[in-house]
Amino acid sequence: MGEVSGVEKMVVQIVTKENILPTAPTPDALKIFKLSVLDQTQVELYVPLMLFYLNNNTGNLDSVISDKSKLLKQSLSETLTRYYPFAGKVRDDFHIDCNDEGVYYIETRVNCSLLDFLGQSPGDELVNRLVPEEARESPMGNYILIIQANIFSCGGIALCTCISHKFLDGTTYTLFLKDWTSAARGSSSEIVNPNFSVPSLFPQIPSLSFKNPMSFSKIKFASQRFVFDGPKIAALKAKTKLLSSGSESSRFEVVAALLWKCVAKAACKSNKSSLGDPLNMGVFMNLRGKKCLLKNSVGNLVWPALAQCKLSPELEHKTLVDEIKKCKAGISDDFVEAIKGDAGTPTLVKIAEMMTSGEISFSLWITSMCNMGLYQLDFGWGKPVWFYFCNLKLVNFISLCDAGAGGGIQAIVSLSEEEMTFFENDPELLAFASVNPALL
Repeated sequence: MGEVSGVEKMVVQIVTKENILPTAPTPDALKIFKLSVLDQTQVELYVPLMLFYLNNNTGNLDSVISDKSKLLKQSLSETLTRYYPFAGKVRDDFHIDCNDEGVYYIETRVNCSLLDFLGQSPGDELVNRLVPEEARESPMGNYILIIQANIFSCGGIALCTCISHKFLDGTTYTLFLKDWTSAARGSSSEIVNPNFSVPSLFPQIPSLSFKNPMSFSKIKFASQRFVFDGPKIAALKAKTKLLSSGSESSRFEVVAALLWKCVAKAACKSNKSSLGDPLNMGVFMNLRGKKCLLKNSVGNLVWPALAQCKLSPELEHKTLVDEIKKCKAGISDDFVEAIKGDAGTPTLVKIAEMMTSGEISFSLWITSMCNMGLYQLDFGWGKPVWFYFCNLKLVNFISLCDAGAGGGIQAIVSLSEEEMTFFENDPELLAFASVNPALL
């Protein structure tokens, strides 16, 4: 395939499609995996997460590509033996069939160099061309993982791992990738075996009637990338500290509050909302590290903490920072204890009823994969130069992650096309964030 200048005519050609099986079969006693109530209530979609690796090997290109391809598959097969449910399929809201059908694995060739691709500061539309079509389907009755290894003409790789949110959250993805990369490097001492005890701590509730408030978009929406560099975040934190006598704010809190404020302003300008309407934000909180929850626990261990505000052109950044701190503090050891085990069923049922009725409502969602070590995920050919969260279906959604080294944060923001027009041109936002800046 001939190389082209730039990425205007980028072609992604599928080379192989196959199932990667575990190196050892799953014991009969583990063939059925019960999901937890936190899995049971999750929205049914794949979340594509993408890591970009440059090729620094000056050897024969065909050999380099062949070796990388073999290493990815062999180490994946080894890792699946430890993460045996990942090689199964979602049967229903309550079970995974651990049938060793494997991970659906696609390998492609891309007819441009990764340097050219990254040099264009690719937007959401271009990155999504590296996402497998199968990730746009429902994961119900389907694979837990779909992986697409996009190999560029230079030997660089964009590794797209599509996780079924029915069973996996961002931390589980990171745990799996850390073990997969360790296996690829032959660093067995760095492998941390997964813990599958979550369903026993949060048992499923078959009778639970619940409609997940996070629904798929029925309108056209736009996703845009914003980067807050370290010095800008430091300035935002300093500004917040001047107005507050409380504890110092984290970089997540000050960035999330600014994004929330600017979304509120965009909503007011779009005339789709009225002053005084709620614009509550669901802040996804990682429950690991709380009472009895190990950091290597696998499954959905996130909870949407409710941060509340009403639409107003006079919203103060500090007020929203304080509200985010308040909602985070509410997800305490005591809260986890209150929803845990059979004793937690009445509490969970009550919360589900309040969400279904609209008594608890969310207009915006934010999740963070900051501080997860994404830029340390090395298969043996170097660390990734970029991580991207691909949002295919969710509007009014924000994902945060580290922006490489230097303490920066990358935000992928998805809003209606009309609201995005106002949002991405907000002077207050642009004083601290760059819109889709250069990657190299």
